[in-house]
Amino acid sequence: MDRETRDMLLDTAGRFFTERCGKEIVNGVEKGIWPADFWKEIEEMGLPLTAVPEDKGGVGGTLADLMAVLRLAGGHAVPVPLAETALAAMLVAAAGGTPKPGPAALALGPLAMAGGRLTGKVERVPFAGPAERFVAIADGMLVVVARANARVTLAPSHAGEPYGTVVFENAPAEFAARSAVTVERARELGALARAMQMAGAADKILATTVEYSKQRVQFGRPISTFQAIQHMLAELASCVAATIASAEAAARDADEGGLADGGSFSIAAAKTQASDFAQRIAALSHQSMGAMGFTHEHILHHYTRRLWVWRRDFGSESFWGEKIGAAVAKAGPPALWPALTESRYAS
Repeated sequence: MDRETRDMLLDTAGRFFTERCGKEIVNGVEKGIWPADFWKEIEEMGLPLTAVPEDKGGVGGTLADLMAVLRLAGGHAVPVPLAETALAAMLVAAAGGTPKPGPAALALGPLAMAGGRLTGKVERVPFAGPAERFVAIADGMLVVVARANARVTLAPSHAGEPYGTVVFENAPAEFAARSAVTVERARELGALARAMQMAGAADKILATTVEYSKQRVQFGRPISTFQAIQHMLAELASCVAATIASAEAAARDADEGGLADGGSFSIAAAKTQASDFAQRIAALSHQSMGAMGFTHEHILHHYTRRLWVWRRDFGSESFWGEKIGAAVAKAGPPALWPALTESRYAS
């Protein structure tokens, strides 16, 4: 979509998240309450179909458009599988299928496909709980399996969201087709989505912490005037800026390079950066806000706990750092400097 249309979409989505995604929604999900009305409104807005072509019932946006929406969602701690469902819908459409309504989850792991049936086990699947179907990639096939044909064991994340282990035992496919997207590439796209969500959450954490530091008064003056707090805020701002910059660069490179393999190196760098800084951003914000930041009543933990969880989703900093090291080693010494200074890198 063009820039004007994207801006309209983001403005509408931003106002919707601000009005509807309050802490009662987030806290409710942590207690096991699925926000059915909230999800229905998200679907009615077409957000899960942002990157699905119009002839497949979608909005007709690009991967970059979707990533912009996900950064916005991360900035509101949206506690539903918008990222997972949107990526699943995009992959199904790219394989020639038509996405169905309802929340979906990505089951990316060591799976096998034979005779139109899927077998295998995937642990720690985000939003396995409310998912009505699972999208997987096995033996070069994109496979959609209905929830009724999978066995789900819930294991909530540290943010209280309904993660779980999914087991397929000769499960019949609801849809299956050859796909140009490999399971490794699907994991990259998942990592990109998380990097953008982390960028949105990190930005919100910074804004929240700075605002609190300006309002909190001790010894007759705002704590933001104390040198120790200023140092922490400066470090926090630099970590957030690096997280946002790397995620935005990866989203651009992935969009320009194409769905099958665009921006692979940038994605690895962005997820490494975001995951590496996640704990530091959380620590600095909580230290700056003191006791208030640790209370359940305050919203800060909605974001910091998600950073801790998203840090591991679709590969931790160690996982992606190893990928970067392998790519640089394969390319050889002449490629090292360009890899460090350019946004794109060809392995």
